[in-house]
Amino acid sequence: MRAALRLTSLLAVVSAPALGAQPMVSWGKPGVSLDQYRADAVACGKEGAFMDISKTAPAKAVIAAEEWNDRNLNMPMNGAGMSQAEQQTRMVQRFRPEKRLAEAQAIMVTQTERCLFDHGYRPFRLTRDQDRALRRLPLGTPARHAYLHALAADPAIVSAQAARPDGR
Repeated sequence: MRAALRLTSLLAVVSAPALGAQPMVSWGKPGVSLDQYRADAVACGKEGAFMDISKTAPAKAVIAAEEWNDRNLNMPMNGAGMSQAEQQTRMVQRFRPEKRLAEAQAIMVTQTERCLFDHGYRPFRLTRDQDRALRRLPLGTPARHAYLHALAADPAIVSAQAARPDGR
């Protein structure tokens, strides 16, 4: 149940820009019931979260970095004339794990967004006032879900505040 509640919040954060930037993008479907809204959020969130990305380039790079790191921790390459810190820096420069993790996450988010789109949802940008009101509501709470649903189900909001799927 707790996972389902967290996944429902995915509708609002799937395309959210960085904190402190412009207001976030959420997904709406005019007239959608709260129960259907939550069910679609859970279904699409799971579709993205459980997507097999193991054969993608970003996942392979992250795995290679982890394997390299494990080998280096178990059998340090002291013969290379570098400290462990220098070796770790070299691994980060070579494999760029943070960038690769972000790329892998983007693949999963794209799948989630595709699912939402296929279920009839369209992205819309929250106004600054809506964004401020949303930020005052704790993540995962029924009040936050109800607030997001009220915005997402309103045809005037979804239409007037339409955003591209990439959040622009």
